[in-house]
Amino acid sequence: MSVLRPLDKLPVLNTATILLVGTDDGLLQQLANSMLQEDCASELKVHLAKSLPLPSNVSRPRIDLIMFVVNLHSKYSLQNVEESLRHVDTTFFLGKVGFLATGDHSHEGGGYSRWLLCSWAGQPLQRPSEHRREAGPHLPEPPALL
Repeated sequence: MSVLRPLDKLPVLNTATILLVGTDDGLLQQLANSMLQEDCASELKVHLAKSLPLPSNVSRPRIDLIMFVVNLHSKYSLQNVEESLRHVDTTFFLGKVGFLATGDHSHEGGGYSRWLLCSWAGQPLQRPSEHRREAGPHLPEPPALL
């Protein structure tokens, strides 16, 4: 089982490599194509993966950014991302990991999807009003930093 580390390989001059991880191949391919069509001062490489860990017997470039794509209508998609996170070194989370939520069609600034992802990430955020019960449970405060 290989863990992805941000400094495993030396960087390549004027090249950025993005790894998109998610269960929806069509969406990942569409996102990759959109990214590659943008004008960029550097060369952009996009790799796709259904899940982590990546095969260890394959030669691959240094990965500069990992973007996890979560479909909010698929429990499997969320479980896949949670399992994949176990194969990413913690130092990657210092600005080299992102999450993209798909499948929420509410027009209220993210609505339930924003609440779901923030609660999943451990950030304090109140539930949106349309999902609030009478007493309105709130997410717990994160532990204080020392």
